[in-house]
Amino acid sequence: MIRNDCLHFKGETPCFYGRLCEDCPDYKPFHEKILLIKRAAMGDVLRTTSLLPGLKRMYPRSSIFWVVDEESVELLKNNPYLDRVIPFTAEHWLSLLVEKFDVLICLDKDPGATALAMKVSSPKKIGFGMNEHGNLTVFNAASAYAYRLGVDNDLKFFKNRKTYQEIIYEMAEISYRDDPYVFSLTEDDRRKAREFWKRRRIAPSRPAVGLNTGAGTKFETKQWPPAHYRKLIRLLTAKLKVNVFLLGGARERAMNRSLERAAPKNVTNTGNDHSLLEFAGFIEAMDVVVSSDSLGMHLAIALGKKVVALFGPTCPQEISLYGRGAKLFAGVPCSPCYRFTCPDMTCMDEISPEQVFEEIRKVL
Repeated sequence: MIRNDCLHFKGETPCFYGRLCEDCPDYKPFHEKILLIKRAAMGDVLRTTSLLPGLKRMYPRSSIFWVVDEESVELLKNNPYLDRVIPFTAEHWLSLLVEKFDVLICLDKDPGATALAMKVSSPKKIGFGMNEHGNLTVFNAASAYAYRLGVDNDLKFFKNRKTYQEIIYEMAEISYRDDPYVFSLTEDDRRKAREFWKRRRIAPSRPAVGLNTGAGTKFETKQWPPAHYRKLIRLLTAKLKVNVFLLGGARERAMNRSLERAAPKNVTNTGNDHSLLEFAGFIEAMDVVVSSDSLGMHLAIALGKKVVALFGPTCPQEISLYGRGAKLFAGVPCSPCYRFTCPDMTCMDEISPEQVFEEIRKVL
């Protein structure tokens, strides 16, 4: 007997357990099937993992499937709450149109995600969809507030006091219990950072302060000035007995090399050629992470690090640090603005190195 209603069933190859179906002790029939659509951005994907514990409280026997952009698949790797991670590709799009789900939750507003949400078969749909004009709409009344945030800048920028987590829990009609991000690393993910520490003979007795100098590829306006990083490094090395680590990706290569050359002792450039999960391994080794509103910040939050987060063009109130750190926001008249570029970058420039240093000192 072949049981093609089992979660582990593949069909074209044997399942993970490599057994035939009859009398298999790992047979797992589908009960409630939940399809979660949250494709991008990477930081948003990461913080959306906080919804998974709530879904399991509401639907304890459920199987959860997550549709995500291919670049973010690794962020959901080995997540204990997920039964399948589905890359957002044409092939998977077509297969999803054949399946049936008990609950569909779409947290993205882009046309690709909302069109898929409209077409997938499910008696209960939550979040964002698309109307007959090709415009954004909502499936349930509880998503109306999130919908309004997208069209009402006064509400989003100034009046809203809800975090992103509170908003998506409200959309899903689940009680929020300060649920954390769900993200963990394997020993393989940690290996590169551990070998780096050993090779550099870095003293583990000193607290590790990580400076995530990047701001992502979309918002140039999130970038804290290099001169501020240089001054912060001088303050940290002169006044605190800490090791300072420069963190970043390929885009930060030149900047981090420049900061390293100008820095005194106890400042280490961790490099810029790591995979996504290797980069997370370096962040996990920090005691405190300084970062703008970026993927690095979300990785630090997900890994339970103390965080000093710098905000300019985006809304600090939507970010939860879970009581571990501080959010700095100058609040200049033109911010938040969500502009990708800016001629003067006043909002980030107004956050001084002295302010950041003081918050680091407090959390150490």
